[in-house]
Amino acid sequence: MTLQSLIQTDPTLKLAKNSEWPEEILAISSFDNMTSNVLVFIKNGKFMEKFLPHLEEAVTKKIGAIVDEKFYQLMKPELKAELERLPWIATSPNVALSLTTLSKPFYDRKMKDVNVQVDGRQMGTVEIDPSSRIAQNVFIGEHVKIGANVEVLPGAVILPHSEIGDNTKIYSNVSIYPFTKIGKNCRIHSGTVIGSDGFGYTFHQGNHLKIWHMGGVEIHDDVEIGSNSSVDAGTFSPTIIGRGTRIDNLVQIAHNVKLGRGCVICGQAGIAGSAVLEDYVVMGGRAAIGPDSFIGMGTQVAGGAKVNESAHWPAGSKLGGHPAKDLREWMKGVAYLRTMSLKEKK
Repeated sequence: MTLQSLIQTDPTLKLAKNSEWPEEILAISSFDNMTSNVLVFIKNGKFMEKFLPHLEEAVTKKIGAIVDEKFYQLMKPELKAELERLPWIATSPNVALSLTTLSKPFYDRKMKDVNVQVDGRQMGTVEIDPSSRIAQNVFIGEHVKIGANVEVLPGAVILPHSEIGDNTKIYSNVSIYPFTKIGKNCRIHSGTVIGSDGFGYTFHQGNHLKIWHMGGVEIHDDVEIGSNSSVDAGTFSPTIIGRGTRIDNLVQIAHNVKLGRGCVICGQAGIAGSAVLEDYVVMGGRAAIGPDSFIGMGTQVAGGAKVNESAHWPAGSKLGGHPAKDLREWMKGVAYLRTMSLKEKK
């Protein structure tokens, strides 16, 4: 998509920095996964703080930005000068709506050659190691790569451009969406869905407008995922499950989540969009992590605890309750309330 066609697609955009830009814009990107000739969105000061550490990389890779119009107008001159090192900048009166509008053409572009009707084995476009065992009634899309000693049970669906590493086992009725990468020695149990659309919408004029997700999922080596769990695709960069992590049955992992190594996520737990869990975090059953939260290495979240949106907990924390707080503090509070209620009964 050219800069001209970008503005034609979203007429609310205004070119803030005059620049002739003959090159094609290839994709929308998150800040931590930028490739050359892509665009990023900067909504406010919080997003700007996250972007600034990547500015030198962005200049080198010829990355453009769509910035909130009011935020850009009120930006300090020195900060604006830094941002204007980028090859092009456009402003939007509603960044969330512009992101939603522009996600569709980039999604269509990425998915235009994804054929989900014809098995890639018929088309001769798959790579399956001869040692792998593929049961009957398995669909394998085009350009899928399956390593050595992989076992895929009946009813599994592996959609195009996915990869499965050596010695991994895919149980019956697992659905793997396009652009999913699964590492070596993994086990994905029945009914689990990997790479479905993230739950992202922009509310505008009485309608929930879909944000089109195209980031895919990366599952590293030695991961096990229980039955009937879901790992959503990232918006523009992958949702990531770190090496050696264990995920129980009926768990929801939302878009853009990043799980570190060796995490343990117990049954019916939920992790909302863009949350980051460092290595060896443990979540008890029915625990929940709010969006954009950061959970430090080795933290333990008690069963049923609810971590609020954008929370930041350091390494080694022990959390409980709702809203989640230090476990000992929460237990003291519960004990106090029980003592007071017993006194009232007397």
